[in-house]
Formats: sequence, C-alpha cells, structure tokens
Amino acid sequence: MYKTLLALAFSTTLFSVQAATVFGEVVDKQAAMPVSQLLAEPKMHLQQVVTISGTVDSVCSKQGCWMKFTASNENVPFRIKVRDGDMVFPLSAKGKTAYATGLLKVWEQGEDKADGYQLIPTAVEIAD
Repeated sequence: MYKTLLALAFSTTLFSVQAATVFGEVVDKQAAMPVSQLLAEPKMHLQQVVTISGTVDSVCSKQGCWMKFTASNENVPFRIKVRDGDMVFPLSAKGKTAYATGLLKVWEQGEDKADGYQLIPTAVEIAD
C-alpha cells in the first residue's frame, strides 16, 4: 500500500513540472531582468545582449514573427522581433511568461509615435 502511494506521489510530481516552448539556445533565466526594469533605463542597454522576462501581451497573428511584452510604462513599446520564419511564436503565448536573450535595438515607430525598443533574440522560452 505504502509503495503504491509513494509511486503515485512521485509520478504526480513528475507530471506537475511545467514544460516550456523553447526557440534557439537555452535562456539563462537567472540573468533575466523584468522588461519594466529594462525600460526604466533602456539607453544604458542599447546594442548590448540582455536577458529579459515578462508577460506576453500580444503575438503577430500572420507570421508569428514578434511578441509584445506588457510593460508598466505603456508609452514605451517593447517587442521581441525575428525575421519571418526564424522563430514562429504561437498565438497561445499571449498571457504567458516569457524569457528572451538578444540584442536590444531602437524600434522606430514613425513621426506620430514615440520610438520604442525591441530585442532581436537568439533564445526565447515561453512558459506553458
């Protein structure tokens, strides 16, 4: 009886571990800073490789080539952008926590909007 309960408890623990969707290399989640922290002083990190974490706000519905992160400062847009087909982010990522490592660049918005920032990733992990 005890062996059966122990085996059941062990198997339940194994199946409760959350999986993740991974693109590219492995993301070092210990090095991640929240996207809100990055956006507090983005110019300090421009043209540098950074690792960020945040909640996915939206995903490109045509090619899956970008994801926007929720940020406390909505005046400064932030997205993760890849060339079409390099990584295809699923629409189901919306609302999930994601981690990404890549090069931080300016995201030009045009004359009527303030420029934002985007990460060109080498690695992305979306928690399931």
